[in-house]
Amino acid sequence: MDSSQSQSQTEGSAQDARILCLQNLIEKNIEIEQQIESTTFGQSIAAIEEIIRTANDISKGHEDRRTNSTELVLDTELLRRNHEVVGKAIQHNTNFTDRMVVTAINDLVFKEHEEDWDAVCSLAIQFGRTLFTNDSMLPFIDVTPKEVVQKQRAPRKQKSQVDEKRPEKSDQLERKDEGAASVTHMMKQIRQIYRESDQQPIPYFKLICNPNNFMETVQNALQLSFLVKENYISIENGEDGLPLVRVVNSRSVEGNEPAQAICSIDVTFCEKMVKHYNLREPMLTRLPVSES
Repeated sequence: MDSSQSQSQTEGSAQDARILCLQNLIEKNIEIEQQIESTTFGQSIAAIEEIIRTANDISKGHEDRRTNSTELVLDTELLRRNHEVVGKAIQHNTNFTDRMVVTAINDLVFKEHEEDWDAVCSLAIQFGRTLFTNDSMLPFIDVTPKEVVQKQRAPRKQKSQVDEKRPEKSDQLERKDEGAASVTHMMKQIRQIYRESDQQPIPYFKLICNPNNFMETVQNALQLSFLVKENYISIENGEDGLPLVRVVNSRSVEGNEPAQAICSIDVTFCEKMVKHYNLREPMLTRLPVSES
């Protein structure tokens, strides 16, 4: 039992040492990449060859390493970085460009109306040499191409074209919810005030302003806008430049387009209007809860 434990500890320490060496090689690879512009092509390639030899010595005799271990990941990362540094060194120290390489391949392969890719193989095999795949790379090589399954798009349903049509008469005020009941209650109060004043226009801000509650003022303005939209009342400018409210006759409203009332009001302006009309109590009262 003790011998197996000591053997596993020895293997673990040896693996840690190899991992540390691979990390040092990756750092040296980064230094070489940073010095490509200040060194010659031969110096860069010689430094990369030295890293490759050292990496081969580290992995020699340890081909049965665990799949996807830290050591394998570092070994793969080092191999990838070596390829990138060689490519950058060639690109920086030679006058070859991608366009030149493509032109050379086209001239070699495409002749008249035929393609002869064997010509590229014949040329490359003269300078190639056999390399055996490192076992550490096998877990990262996917030799089986993934099968691409095209998804069938569901047919789109055609929607019938329907012309938009606005209802001839809105039933908004006839609904029996709290909002509609409140608007109806306000309309009754406005009609009563309008009759008591011999059908004279009512000052708009005098009608909506509540000297004791600004939020009630905002609510009155909102509900009044619904009445304007439905052509139950109209708003016009008075001689003093302030708006006036007039109840619309049911006969004159026929055929009229819906209107819209927009105003800007804040606490300061509301207090100003309260002083202007000398308001002590609001002209409009809230709908009792029992009736709503």
